[in-house]
Amino acid sequence: MINRFKQLLGEIEKNYRSFLWFIIKLIFWVLVLVWLTPTLAPTFINIFKPNNVTVSDFILFVTAAFIIAYTYETQKMKEEIKKQNEIQEKPVLNLYLRESKVGPNTQYMLRLRNVGKGPAYNINFSGINAGGYIYYPYFNEPNPILERDGDEKTINMWVEIPTGGVEVFEKITGFQFFLSRLFPRMTNEKEQEHLKRTAAIFLITYDGINNKKYYSIFRLYSKIWPVLDVYDLVVEFIASGEGEYNMAKACAICKEREAMKKFEE
Repeated sequence: MINRFKQLLGEIEKNYRSFLWFIIKLIFWVLVLVWLTPTLAPTFINIFKPNNVTVSDFILFVTAAFIIAYTYETQKMKEEIKKQNEIQEKPVLNLYLRESKVGPNTQYMLRLRNVGKGPAYNINFSGINAGGYIYYPYFNEPNPILERDGDEKTINMWVEIPTGGVEVFEKITGFQFFLSRLFPRMTNEKEQEHLKRTAAIFLITYDGINNKKYYSIFRLYSKIWPVLDVYDLVVEFIASGEGEYNMAKACAICKEREAMKKFEE
């Protein structure tokens, strides 16, 4: 509650500063108008004297220029307010991997967190093909929602085996099988880079409170190729945006982006 109150005060202060800056610029242009009228009016009249131009015509000309400038500044302020409102409504998702020791075993847990200012509704994950096994990430609850400001949930997996049946995704061994199918040991160096880039792409689509559709793309891989089930895993953010998206586009982006290396050359 206290954090929300501080955030509200910060938003009010930011809007107040923007409005104050707008007023300062408005006063400045009024002063410029007051100064220009007696200074440039005689010159203006002399230039256009054959057309019977008067001081009133000059004032009208300057006033018109002032109105144009005022309209421009007002439009800029409206666009800034609109942009700020969009930021306040937009969800921003972050996928990360939590690693812990359970006896002699390593347990991996994928978590999805909303670090944005708006809630994320109707969160949907695209399936991942790992050696013929299709992994479908999902939240184990009826409503796939992430509230704003840090709400997060654990991602579970539903596994479809090549014969069409279903495999149980056990907490420890399930993720190990997932990794071994994504990154087989007996893989040549060229294929290793390809698999790092495209094997485990997480395409997440979701809706905002503003009825807009968003997407986020992450990928999972090991910086070093796994030996004896030892991994140096990383979840890399690839892209996010507004609108519809599909796995073909996500694969194309990931294919072009080089995977991070354990050691820089």
